[in-house]
Amino acid sequence: MRRYTVIGACFIFFFMACVGQTYAQQVLSIGTNPTGLSYHIIGVGISTIVEKYTNLKMKVVPMDAAHAWMPLMPTRQIDLGVASNWNAQKGYLGESIYKDLSKGKGFPVALMFISVPNMIGLIVAGSSNINSVPDLKGKRVSGPIPNAAMQLQTECLLANGGLKWSDIKPALAKSPSEAVKLIIEGRSDAASVALGTPVNEELNAKKGARFLPVDPSPEAVRRTKSVFPGYPVKVSPGPGKTGIEKERYLWAYDNYIIVRKDLDENVVYQIMKAIFEHYSELCAFHVGLKDLKPSMFVSREALIPFHPGAVKLYKEKGLWTKEMDVLQKELLGMKKD
Repeated sequence: MRRYTVIGACFIFFFMACVGQTYAQQVLSIGTNPTGLSYHIIGVGISTIVEKYTNLKMKVVPMDAAHAWMPLMPTRQIDLGVASNWNAQKGYLGESIYKDLSKGKGFPVALMFISVPNMIGLIVAGSSNINSVPDLKGKRVSGPIPNAAMQLQTECLLANGGLKWSDIKPALAKSPSEAVKLIIEGRSDAASVALGTPVNEELNAKKGARFLPVDPSPEAVRRTKSVFPGYPVKVSPGPGKTGIEKERYLWAYDNYIIVRKDLDENVVYQIMKAIFEHYSELCAFHVGLKDLKPSMFVSREALIPFHPGAVKLYKEKGLWTKEMDVLQKELLGMKKD
């Protein structure tokens, strides 16, 4: 009996070693937004840390947005991705723009961890006389952007100031970076962009840059959330905060790092362990990540289920609670595989 136990143990060890070697040789792909945008920068940071502290290899794949790379997860062409909570939820459930893309079934994705929120606002040239969102009525605003989430972000910021898309003059743009470049070229007056995006520096160098303040009043927040999920956050001037001349509010929404549901549990565990133990190194890639803390990785506000490999680590670290078990069950029950 002991002989068979030893043989069985050796077989399991050999099998796990083969699995580990297979994934060590495989290059895992992480989908992001286009080069230069915050999600791409975050993807580069995650890839760098994973390769530095594990035997896994990673490749950053910049694409138009989540709606471009998420459909590649079922075919294992993309393994991880950086997405907004809105894209992750709609992709998981197969709603909005993801309804046709997934044939109404949603995509097999799971949450690995929640990062610091993206802080967005409407940016204008520092030399302009536009100082508030209501001042944009009748002015040129970059868009519509052919990316549902990004376009909704622009519209939610307008709604914060009591404006609708019909109240402004559209200036067609394909991406947030191009949207800001239109201001530089004199073809737009304002654009929605994330704090810390490199193109903001270009605008500031040529025309100055100023983020318009978000109104944090209850009614304004209600209008904003009716268009795109999030919450107002107070931002003070500082390094990497180009466009913040003085303390003001911007709009924030949570960023998700998601994985394909069938990605090996041990692989996800390794990735998450590396991020958990070396998260502080991510701030070198993007100023917005300087406030990242492991306590943010798990939240009762999560909109899609966590991957078992991530849950395993969170339980070891004491971050996974009974409340999270309840939420996980609820989220898993929102769709049928």
